[in-house]
Amino acid sequence: MKRFAWKIHFNLSSIGLALMFGTMASCRVMAGDAQSLPETVTMQQLLDITRAKSPRYAALQQRIEAADAGVVAAGVLPNPRLSYGRFDLVSRRNTMYDGNVQQQVIVEVPVLIAGQRGKRIEAAEKKADATAAEIAADSVGLIYEEWLLFVKQLADRQRIAVLDETAQYIEHLSGIVSGRLQAGSASQYDLLRIEIEAKSVETRRETFRNNLSATASDLGVLLGLSGWKPQAQGDLISLNVPTDLDKLWADAEKIHPDIEATRRGEIAANADLARAKRERWPTPSVQVGTVFTDAPYGNTSFAGVAVDLPIFDRGQGTIARANAEKHAAILQYNLAVARTHGELERAVELLIRRRETRSNFERNVIAKLPDLKNMGEASYRLGKGSLLELLDASRSRTETLLTKFDLMQSEIEAELDVLRTSGLLTHMFENQLTKLN
Repeated sequence: MKRFAWKIHFNLSSIGLALMFGTMASCRVMAGDAQSLPETVTMQQLLDITRAKSPRYAALQQRIEAADAGVVAAGVLPNPRLSYGRFDLVSRRNTMYDGNVQQQVIVEVPVLIAGQRGKRIEAAEKKADATAAEIAADSVGLIYEEWLLFVKQLADRQRIAVLDETAQYIEHLSGIVSGRLQAGSASQYDLLRIEIEAKSVETRRETFRNNLSATASDLGVLLGLSGWKPQAQGDLISLNVPTDLDKLWADAEKIHPDIEATRRGEIAANADLARAKRERWPTPSVQVGTVFTDAPYGNTSFAGVAVDLPIFDRGQGTIARANAEKHAAILQYNLAVARTHGELERAVELLIRRRETRSNFERNVIAKLPDLKNMGEASYRLGKGSLLELLDASRSRTETLLTKFDLMQSEIEAELDVLRTSGLLTHMFENQLTKLN
């Protein structure tokens, strides 16, 4: 008993070590993949890496293998059945056959004469098509999440650039204040205020740098590529997504992945109903065999047909279930169409409003920033304005530029939402229309 327990303990320990070394090997492989990937990527390169190396994308695509396996299983013919029986004489006198033992061997072969195999294959193929459409829809969702993180990185880089410029300007102001302090026109308080302002700008800049690093890590985690922290390469500019609702809806009806997935799901449900109706026909079995005795030896052949009698079970349950699934598929399709149309209307309206807000802001506010900077500095040099007013002008300029990039990021996110709800997101890559590269 102790030896048996020791064996169990040894086996469990071996399994644990194997899992540990397997996990370490897997981590080394993923780390190696991360080291071979570029540090900076465009959006097109990010998509290529997703398709080629992302474990999450590979896991999505693997689902089609199970569906294809279903097609293979549907085409397999039923196995023949071999049965053997033996009759031994129990009474003293033989009243049934000559000899003491009678044996029989029968081979039974099911014959699908009602075309069940063809309907099974067709239903499995339609289900595989529906699965492929669902995978495409999930892949679009993955690309959408990637692109949002990519845009966030570009926006944070622009914000850091704004704060870099502000830090340089604060350093420039510090030199002016130091000069005025030596000339007796400024106080130590002014110099302290400049130092505090510089520290505040540096803290905000460090915060955006941390956000940039976190977003890069989020991209690697999203794709399942541990240790990879890609930096976005490109410009934060509008994608020029059209806002013609009728045209976008016409495209969505044709190519939207969610609508296509439910459409194929309805086709698969129809094929499954046809399979269920064909399956209700009983499958006859052709039987052939031999019966023989010994002492004395005698042999005879046997042939017959066996078939279920559909008296009680005529496939009512299977057909009812298939009908219910067909009805559910129709409802899912109608829901997908209605939901997509509503989401597209909302997305287009939001894009129009955000685009107009950003345009008005740039025209009415951004255009006046150079005058604000020059007038504030000139006023301070001439002694007509205080340092606080100059710092306030600098802060206003910084906040205005940061707001500009907030509005640009929001507009691009709204554009991505329109692309996703219209089904055109992947077409931006395939047709090379994106301007982020």
